[in-house]
Amino acid sequence: MTRADALPEWMPGTAVRSLPCGRWWDGVRVPSFVGMRVVDRLRDRSGPIIEDQVDVSMTWLVPVAAADGWRERTPGIAVLRAGDDLAVPPADWTGGPWAGGATPRWLIRPAGTCLTAPADLRAALEKVLPRSRARNV
Repeated sequence: MTRADALPEWMPGTAVRSLPCGRWWDGVRVPSFVGMRVVDRLRDRSGPIIEDQVDVSMTWLVPVAAADGWRERTPGIAVLRAGDDLAVPPADWTGGPWAGGATPRWLIRPAGTCLTAPADLRAALEKVLPRSRARNV
């Protein structure tokens, strides 16, 4: 494993752990139907994504406080920050319940310190959301 592929210090070992936002990263959670369109737009510019198949949501990890100025009025989009917790699966949890795995999984696993650039994520959200909702991001 190269240094770029090294797992971050906060990565759980064998089970999902509830970890605090605002320490290593913050999160931006969107409904999965929106998230899949965002993934398609971001492609290789996307950082780590946790998909929760029970909650039917996707959460991008972004730098701490990077999305603090985003508005909270867009239905279904939540900025997770200090004071919020996020269920984080172990690195090898990439399959979903349909494959015998757990419900939270990595759609894109973290490697090293790679997080999603908030400007890229916001631009992608503005492209995939209807105009009336995009103005609120």
